[in-house]
Parts: sequence; C-alpha cells; structure tokens
Amino acid sequence: MKRYSSLAAARKSLVRQVIILTAAALLLCLAGRLMEQQNFDESFVASYGIPDWDPQDLRVEWDGKEVPVQDFSTHELEESGLRAVGVHVSMQPQEPGEYVMTVLDPEDNTVFMDRILVSRTGAAFSSATGSFTGDEAVVLAGVLYFAGLAVIMLVFFLRLRGAGMYSYEAILSFGVFLFSVVVLIFEIPVYVRHLRMEAFYPTWQLISDIAASGRYFSLLTLPVIFFFSVLLIISNIELLRHERPRIQNALGLLLGILLITAGLLNIYHTRQLFMGSEEGYRIVTMVENLIGVIYTYVECILLSSVVCGLRAAKHVPEYNRDYILILGCGFRKDGTLPPLLRGRVDKAMEFWHRQKEETGKEAVIIPTGGQGGDEPMPEAEAMYRYMVETGFPPEAILREDKAVNTYQNMEFSKKLIEGRSTGDKEVNTAFVTTNYHVFRSGVWAGLAGLRAEGLGSRTKWWFWPNAFVRECVGLLQNRVRSEILFLVCLIALFGGITVLSFM
Repeated sequence: MKRYSSLAAARKSLVRQVIILTAAALLLCLAGRLMEQQNFDESFVASYGIPDWDPQDLRVEWDGKEVPVQDFSTHELEESGLRAVGVHVSMQPQEPGEYVMTVLDPEDNTVFMDRILVSRTGAAFSSATGSFTGDEAVVLAGVLYFAGLAVIMLVFFLRLRGAGMYSYEAILSFGVFLFSVVVLIFEIPVYVRHLRMEAFYPTWQLISDIAASGRYFSLLTLPVIFFFSVLLIISNIELLRHERPRIQNALGLLLGILLITAGLLNIYHTRQLFMGSEEGYRIVTMVENLIGVIYTYVECILLSSVVCGLRAAKHVPEYNRDYILILGCGFRKDGTLPPLLRGRVDKAMEFWHRQKEETGKEAVIIPTGGQGGDEPMPEAEAMYRYMVETGFPPEAILREDKAVNTYQNMEFSKKLIEGRSTGDKEVNTAFVTTNYHVFRSGVWAGLAGLRAEGLGSRTKWWFWPNAFVRECVGLLQNRVRSEILFLVCLIALFGGITVLSFM
C-alpha cells in the first residue's frame, strides 16, 4: 500500500477526502429531493379486526376533500386474530400550508389521520410517521456517508508508516473508523427493515433508532467492558504487589472500578420506566442518546489507542539505522540497571548486532538521560557502563546526559545527530524504550522534529495494562481541545437527529 510522503501531506489528503465525501452526501440528498419534485409518499398502518370489507376500499381525504391516490398497495400482518394492514399512498400536494389527511373505511370510519405540512418549495412532512419528501435519499446518504468515512479512515490509518504511526492522527483515524462501523452496524439493519416494511417501521422510528445507536452500543458492549475491567483490576492488583503504592500505579484499578460502576448504573437506569410528561420524556431521551454517543466515541478512541500502541510496540524498524537512541529511566543507587532499563539496553544492542550481521552497517547508539536528584550519575552514564561491561564497543556509543524527560531525550539527541551529520543525506534513526511507551515516545519525537521509528522491549504482563492506561491518559491530555471540538460536532449531529425523531 502506498505510503504518504509526510504527515502534513496525509492530513491534507484526509481533509480533502472528507470534504468531498460530505459534499457528495449533501448532493445525494439534494438530488433525491429534486427527483421527487411534488411527489409525497407515505406509509402507515390501518389496524382493524376482521371486517367484511376489502382494504382496497379504503379512501383518502386531503383537507376534507377526497383525492385520487396514484399508488395504493397493502400487506397484512396476522397477529392475535387481528389484521394490521400496511398502506402506502402517493400524492402531489400543490399549495403550501397545513393539511389534514384522513383515511376512511367504506363505512366512513376513520382508520388513520395525519397532519401534513407543505413548505413553499413543495416539500411535505408527515407529523404522524415522520416521512418527508426525499427522505429515502437522506437516509441512504447517511448510510453511504458513514460507510465512506469508515473506508477513508481505515485506508488512511493503514497507509501511515514510519514516524506517521506515532501521531494523534493515527488514533483519531482508527477511532473514527470504529465509530463509523458502530453506526453502520445499527444503520444498515434498520434501513433494510424500513425499506421492507415501511408501514410497520416508519421514518420516525428509523431516525429514532439511528439517533439512539450510541446508547444501544453502550448496552451491547457491557459484557466486554466488564470482562476488560476485571482483567484490568487483576493486573493492577498484581502490579501493586510488586511496586510501591502510588496514584500512578493505581490508575488501572480506578478505571476498572469506574467502568464497572458506570455499567451497573447503565443497567439500572435502562430497567426504569419513565413516568413523566412528553416534554420530560424528550429531554431524558436526548440526554440518554448524547451520553451514549459520547460513551461510544470515548470507547472507540481508547480502543484505537490500544491498537496504535500495540502496533507501535510490535513494529521493528528496517535494518538501515544510522543512530539508535535508548531512552533512560530510573536505576539503582549502586549504578546497576533494573530489569526495565536493562531490557531497553539489551534490545538496542540486539538490534545493533542484528543490523551489522544482515547489512554490515554499524549504527551509533545514543543512551539518553540526565541525572535525577536521587541518582549517583546520569542515566546515560549508567547505560554506557553496562554496555561496555557486556563487551559492546565504546566507540559506537555517544552519550546524551542532560535530558530530564522524553521530549528532551528526543530534542537533545536530535542536536547531537545534527552536529555529526554532513550533507543532505537522510539520517535513519530508531529509538528503544519499553513496549507500552513506544507510541507516546514516537509522538514526542515528532514534536521535537526528530524522524525516528520505535522499537519496544518487553515488560512483565502485570505492568503493561496500568502503564498503558497511564500512557493513554498522558497522550490524550495534549489533545483536550481537539477532543472537545470533535465531541461537540458529534453531539450537534446526533442531537439534531434526535430532535428530528421527535417531530
């Protein structure tokens, strides 16, 4: 699959495709409206017992006057000894205004009544069923829009390579892909059901179900969330057995308890019957739908973060590196390396030897890390001594001993590389850190202007979940405004759909 030349080019391409998709959906809606012209189709249910007349004898009155029906078809549904007849009629309202459509049986008994609003443009809207002129094109445009959005986002995600893998765009694109798939899972079946039995599944019910798709999804995924939360709590308890108790080491435990509590409250609330006014019901429904959308989107973004993190952790750069950075972390007071830091150094040396064996190219390893307040020497020095003790050639090591955080690891190392580089030749760089930290480190590398690919070293199973939750929280903290803006757009979209379902 073709790669993007740069992340900036990828962003421009993505924005352009989404704009084109949005314009195409709007044009489809407009085309559907224009094709209908003055035609207005409505399907409804005329329920009755076992009469002695044929449903074909039904007649339609428009504003008190009988009108010819261009299309009249029925289908029957046997249930409990009663027949519910689905009726489809087509008409052509000419003048704008408000009209009453009444369907009468042969004995002049009303079997259906509806208030029809006709606009100045000739578009009609049914108060009873929610049907409106061109509604089929609008719903179809919605289905195709989310299908197209899912394809665009997935292709964009798969085409991100190299430094582009470590970007918020990667999380956003896969998260939106997941969200679009969720919407389609609910949109397509209800749309097909609407097409097959429009009278028994009217437009307002179709729109209502689409508006509530986030709420339905949150209920369907509760078993998965419970299972995930239990595993998260178990791993966090194991972590606390090995590590000192502190808030950073309890994030997974807190998140697991929070998710289980929210799930139980969701179940409890769903089982309660609303006993208020119609206006109160609309408010409650609106709140439930929007909370469901927010919950679904957050769930998709978190899952996307996990996918991006795993993808980054399992990625192995090509064996053509000029420089290999080792990101430092705390070490013992006697200068020896703990398993976490030793794993990073061993991984870097393993990659260095493997590259030399396969290509003959010797990279320069840069252990990077300054001296903490409780450390006897810079982290870079401790890593250097360990590497030399293992027999690694010291001339292949370049220490960076000033950085105090991941961003400075990347920034200061970049300056060292630039000071040694000559000409316009592109420098290939890799960085090594613990597997759960690769993606976020890649983001910091991009912010520092360093094009580098990550390599992850392993850690204990019980350390990974909590550490990854911490990494996700830290990563999303940098995107609070963007997340809020995107959520506002989703709230506006699904809030509008919910309002439409009330009309």
